[in-house]
Amino acid sequence: MDSGVQDAAFQDAAFQDAAFQDAAFQDAAFQDAEVRAALEAIEAGLDRLQALDLDAMPGGDVTALMAGVERITRRASATQLSLLDAVQQRELHRADGHATAKTMLRHVGRLSHGEAAARGRSMRMCRELPAVRAAFRAGDIGVDHVCLLGRVHANPRVRHAMPGREGTFIGGAQTRTFREFELDVRQWERLVDMDGPEPANQRNHETRDAKLIQHHFDLSWDLAARYAAMQGASMREILDHYIEAELTADWEKARAEHGDDACFADLPRTDAQRRADALWQIFQDAAANGHGAVPPRFVHNIVWDAASFEEMLARIDGSEPHPLDPDTHRCSTIDGVPLEPTEAVVSSLVSMVRRVVVDAAGVVIDQGRARRFTGSARHAVLLADPRCVWPGCGVQASRCEIDHLRDHARGGRTAPGNGAPLCGRHNRWKQKGFTAHRDNAGEWHLYRPDGAEVE
Repeated sequence: MDSGVQDAAFQDAAFQDAAFQDAAFQDAAFQDAEVRAALEAIEAGLDRLQALDLDAMPGGDVTALMAGVERITRRASATQLSLLDAVQQRELHRADGHATAKTMLRHVGRLSHGEAAARGRSMRMCRELPAVRAAFRAGDIGVDHVCLLGRVHANPRVRHAMPGREGTFIGGAQTRTFREFELDVRQWERLVDMDGPEPANQRNHETRDAKLIQHHFDLSWDLAARYAAMQGASMREILDHYIEAELTADWEKARAEHGDDACFADLPRTDAQRRADALWQIFQDAAANGHGAVPPRFVHNIVWDAASFEEMLARIDGSEPHPLDPDTHRCSTIDGVPLEPTEAVVSSLVSMVRRVVVDAAGVVIDQGRARRFTGSARHAVLLADPRCVWPGCGVQASRCEIDHLRDHARGGRTAPGNGAPLCGRHNRWKQKGFTAHRDNAGEWHLYRPDGAEVE
């Protein structure tokens, strides 16, 4: 038989077999009329949404629809976990010979091993954290938040403490960016897991490695490295300075060729290429300067909360260790990269320490009446917020501009409480009538020119 005919016959048979299996599955799953009606209503609603003319829809409606569909997706994902839990509890997987409910899910849903495992962890976490489960079922927290909590719940050394933390987990998931939420949750895990962070970081330091490996078939090179928290954070800050220099050079070239209308598409290199060239430049500078390539005034800032710093100093002196408070603990770089406190406090004993005082909301105290945020006043604002405060923006604070919330010309003070890190793009947008405000709890709010808050 001709190979083309064979392929067509095989594809037709496969299609018929899949259609038969799908029909059989539907017959088995939809015996309950109420279940069938509910699923048909959902399908009909999705058909209506997918038929909408998004190009003709007002921008505000598109944004509202985006939020609504996200909420529906979350609720559907929560229902998936409930179904998996029902299969597990009732041992329904055994009827078809599946070893576990997860195995059955992987088969029925055609899922990867990783996806099925993630749902299994999330299901077990939701079973033991009813408030998180309820918030997820209501669509109030995201799928990624639940997956993260599922991974943390899989750590047997911290699992027992999670029920008492449910309210904080839910509040953080609803009010903070996912990156901030992840940093908070992982920091809490490290602090509660007394047997985890310090030995692990010591292992990271002892197993540090760096190597350049050449591929002989095309002569390219791969750089692979592993460092502990402090060395890695220091190297990252240095690399970021070099990347910024490469980006500045690209913008200068683009503006020279295209004028003020230059945009990112006109930059001669990609982000990946700039990162590679920045690292290459570090090597070149190191080879050309026997005394090091980092500028003499470069400072690697470590941001502490006072209680944690004093506790770690006391531990060094041999005092009985006390748990660090997950709600107030801070030990990070100026961009919010978390550091291991034992390593950081040892570094502070041989390094210059910049002391910064903050209030209960994390706002650095007043530092003067200057017109521009420079020197310590600039650092005070950067230390309070590791990212641009514009909703959804992830630009690191060290790459941001510092501007007055209330304009200096209108009496605004050049004080940390009246300053905010904004990336260059969003600082210009603020001149279009957008206003930023920080409430008494330290949370940022952005308002459009018409007074409506940007969610």
